[in-house]
Amino acid sequence: MKYPILLVLLMAATAAQAASSQEYVFKDQPFESGSLSMDGKDFSISTISSRGNLCDLGGRLKNNIYRDDEGCEIHFAFSGNKVRVTTPETAQEACSKYCGFNAHFANDYYRLPVACTETAAKNSEQHFQTAYRAKQYTQAAQIKQQYLTACNSFMFITEQMRARNDLAVAYKNSGNKTACRAALQPLRRHWNDKAEHHSYVYRDAFMKELAAAKFNWNACR
Repeated sequence: MKYPILLVLLMAATAAQAASSQEYVFKDQPFESGSLSMDGKDFSISTISSRGNLCDLGGRLKNNIYRDDEGCEIHFAFSGNKVRVTTPETAQEACSKYCGFNAHFANDYYRLPVACTETAAKNSEQHFQTAYRAKQYTQAAQIKQQYLTACNSFMFITEQMRARNDLAVAYKNSGNKTACRAALQPLRRHWNDKAEHHSYVYRDAFMKELAAAKFNWNACR
């Protein structure tokens, strides 16, 4: 899967810490990217806003609260597979120094499902490509559909688009044009989007996948 360069850097940083850390990410926020890494009481947060601005911070928790020496205070609420990160209103200005313009880190972070980790995603893609090249299109579609079902909520928009394009083509080649259109249906909300509507961070990849989705939609009629 291809990412804009800033997303590559974020994912690389997350992967480097994964062996000894608990990893949490944004969910159902396809135009933003965020990761929270917890290693005991130590944490690190990296986020990228829809406009390409960054937040980057880390430290050590005491009673699930982080305080620096300049007035920033961050609260962590752990609940199952979710961590809610908040800042009191009185500390928001002091905490803003960790972020670029209009970027934020106060959010809900969710444990990434095993099926959606970098290693699992690569394995799924390899199995999909193997089945597709063997012209086992129904099997290829099943592999890609399983991955999308498990991981769509944790994917960046261009990841979602590429996966749906791959799924649609597999369904088309299997002879199931109805399923092909169903795979692309969620992307039709973007049919009239223009390049200038989107950030430089992902614009080129977005427009490329959008053009492919329109082509595939017509091919599945």
